Amino acid sequence: MKEQLWLGTEYEVEAALRGLDNPLYLAQTRPLGAFWCEFGKTSADGWTEAVWALLGILSARKAAERTAGERNAAELLSQLVVGNSAALYAAIQIWEMYLRCCRGRDKHKAETALRDYAQLLILPFGEYSPEMANWKREKPVVPVWNHREDAKLELWYPHGEIPFEYAVVSGSLRSSLIYYRQRILDAGMVMRTCSQCGRVFFAPDSRSNLCSERCRKASKKAAKKSFDSKSREEECEQAYKREYMFWYNRIKKLEKNHAPQEQTQRAKTALRQFRKEAVERKKQVQNGALSATQFINWMIGQEPIIQEICDE
Repeated sequence: MKEQLWLGTEYEVEAALRGLDNPLYLAQTRPLGAFWCEFGKTSADGWTEAVWALLGILSARKAAERTAGERNAAELLSQLVVGNSAALYAAIQIWEMYLRCCRGRDKHKAETALRDYAQLLILPFGEYSPEMANWKREKPVVPVWNHREDAKLELWYPHGEIPFEYAVVSGSLRSSLIYYRQRILDAGMVMRTCSQCGRVFFAPDSRSNLCSERCRKASKKAAKKSFDSKSREEECEQAYKREYMFWYNRIKKLEKNHAPQEQTQRAKTALRQFRKEAVERKKQVQNGALSATQFINWMIGQEPIIQEICDE
């Protein structure tokens, strides 16, 4: 299940719906639920500083001050929109409103209009974060109350073979988020966290723990690597136990046959040295510096040491 996200002027979006190749600010096709997950991670911090920078420009008298102020405000906004379509939409709308306010004659009314409009756009960034957290914990989603003036939403049904439904918004994102949430709930999707990359995503059921084909492949690769690593460790450990018993049984045979104390002591010392070196080589196998076959061959190559002591 996919979603399309288009950002542009009304004329540009209408042209794109008719199949015309018109440029848009943003055009993406993503898994269903991506917009909500992206929006839920959008912080309300930093916007106030950018808006106040624009408000200060409206009262500036010198062109140099306005140019410097616009450059500063643009830099602040650009830092907030990196990889976030909802933030990009809000930044473009705020900037367009600032340009309209610049053409007004009453600076006080212009500042009030820009501030109120910007607050309306920024407000959902803080309101919807707790709702997203509750959704992740699979608690009931409590709707956020929205006022009538910022609840307008248009639904477009372009003519075509596949009946797409487009929700169009040109003001506050509240109405689109409420509509979007309802579509997600109607689809029976649940919010999950990817066990591979940690990204929040929507899945058809609570058993889904991987967000994409890339993460599924990475998870299989990691599982295979872990399985191979455990197999190597088990193989090395079993081989080590066999070799240890080989040494241990020969020492016990010396003690049973009442061999000289010095001979038995040398055999025990050789066993301790064998165990010490084997531990170090097992660590090398775990780190990939030594193969399991090399480790096993080394242990077999140590057998003549205890054999020689026993044959004296």
